[in-house]
Amino acid sequence: MDYTEEVNNNRLILHLEGNLDMLNAGILKERMMEAVVAHYNCIILDMSKVTFVDSSGFGLLIMVNEKLKLDGQNKLRIANVSKSIQQVFRISKISEVVDVYLTLEDATRS
Repeated sequence: MDYTEEVNNNRLILHLEGNLDMLNAGILKERMMEAVVAHYNCIILDMSKVTFVDSSGFGLLIMVNEKLKLDGQNKLRIANVSKSIQQVFRISKISEVVDVYLTLEDATRS
């Protein structure tokens, strides 16, 4: 998993690329935990180049979302999810727990 990042109005945007799976979730977890401590207004994951998410990836998303909720202000937002991953999000009901947006612009504006 590779990622680039940008900060926009105290929002951390992580542009992810590759698989969000057991082998790669740890790399992203470390960065996202740093972001939780930094108190960004929100963390946005641009998943336009993510090709696969396994249970470790889902677990990471849920765990980070919960930590952000405990922080009080911060939110996790997910944008640009492929159709196949959207389907898995619906089946796993992760989209009921984490805010999922069609576009990065939608996630940034909300």
